[in-house]
Amino acid sequence: MSADLPASPVLVEGGTVVTMDAARSRYDDGYVLVRDGEIAAVGPRSELTADEVAGAIRIDAAGCVIVPGLINTHQHHWYNLFKGLGGGMRLEQWIQNLLRPTAEAITPVEIEIASRLACLEMLLTGTTTCLNHSVTASDHETVAATLSPVLHSGTRQLFAKEVRPHDLEHQLALAEEVHRRWHGAGEGRITVGLVLESTAHWVAMGTSSEELIARGNELAIRLGCRISDHVAGGTMSRESGYLRFVLEMGRTDIEFLQQLGVLDRRWVLAHAIHARDRDIELIATAGASVAHTPTSESSRGGGITPVKRFRDAGILVSLGSDGPMVDTSVDMVEQMKAVILFQNQLHRDPLALTPEDALAMATSDAAEALGLADSLGSLEPGKRADIAVFDLENPACAVWHDPVVALVHSHGRLRSLLVEGEELVRDGALTRTTADEVGEILAEARRRADELLQRADVPAAARRAEGRAALDAIV
Repeated sequence: MSADLPASPVLVEGGTVVTMDAARSRYDDGYVLVRDGEIAAVGPRSELTADEVAGAIRIDAAGCVIVPGLINTHQHHWYNLFKGLGGGMRLEQWIQNLLRPTAEAITPVEIEIASRLACLEMLLTGTTTCLNHSVTASDHETVAATLSPVLHSGTRQLFAKEVRPHDLEHQLALAEEVHRRWHGAGEGRITVGLVLESTAHWVAMGTSSEELIARGNELAIRLGCRISDHVAGGTMSRESGYLRFVLEMGRTDIEFLQQLGVLDRRWVLAHAIHARDRDIELIATAGASVAHTPTSESSRGGGITPVKRFRDAGILVSLGSDGPMVDTSVDMVEQMKAVILFQNQLHRDPLALTPEDALAMATSDAAEALGLADSLGSLEPGKRADIAVFDLENPACAVWHDPVVALVHSHGRLRSLLVEGEELVRDGALTRTTADEVGEILAEARRRADELLQRADVPAAARRAEGRAALDAIV
């Protein structure tokens, strides 16, 4: 047992427990009992015995909804330093004029403070686990800068290590060494996967290749790890967008993966906005999953991913936020509301997705997408005790009749957040980080971001929301 785990049992009691198990069990006046970081029992509070609760640390959840810790299946941690930049830019402009220069200029020191900040933001919005998709060329120092704050925060992360085509043998060896050093660190809270970019934008920029994807896929099979990949995103422009590359290359991103013979359940396909009928068929047949980031995709004007069509085809769809340099938030409750509203609008159907569907996409379905369903994603005996408690007794939520509707549409306030039974947020405040420390982190993050922007070749139009003429004048 970790030294950080409470020695005594922990009892979360009195709220509505929404387990997200296969039967979608709920307990209106329920409890979750935790021992040694693991869920020992779940049910109605009336069934608790004196022996079960003897000596337990009790967390009062009256007036709250108790759900599994939220899981973000597509994030970019260091983007926290550049929230609000690139307003109004299309994805292709954003990549060339904001992503590339900042990625080339960023150092491990800045990555570390960004990771610290990202962990705090996710904790305070109910997220206990994320997939961090690396888009920079990382070495051992960079990876340590990314993951050391994660260990300190107490959260979980699937770090997806990028592989680039230059000096491919070295790149593959480095990825394998990172997996050896970090996979299972923090008593299993850190897992390691790979990033193999297949989207036509990345291939055209020389940051991916057929050999890279084939060899990287072989390594992923040997390591037994997940693969994260951006696919079918951007605008449908014939000049610079996704459509241009599809026409030039004669295939879609999904067809490319299928032709290479690599697509299977290990692939977590981010975005997939422009998936065609054949793409949907290929994803479903392969058993791959889609990580949908609704507010990010709308922020770039990229279109609306056909999530309902994916789900109707039997494709597992989970939710992510993308990095906050794309959108400005990694709040997963916000993503749950957004996915419902956008799908209702796209399909002109107010039942295209239900609030419970959206909650599954951020919990049980997300855990399955990341290969973690045996231990995370639902409140069931034997699973790790990652628990989020949201307060519904406030004017924003009242008068509520269904706790999941109230959480997703009215956004309950996070009261408590546990990872392996350790309360990392208590009464809305962080427990491992003091208010003074938070202030210091924020001040350093602002300073580092300003310094990096001075070094990076970022056009003025990308630094703030400009008029259309100014934005169209840049690449």
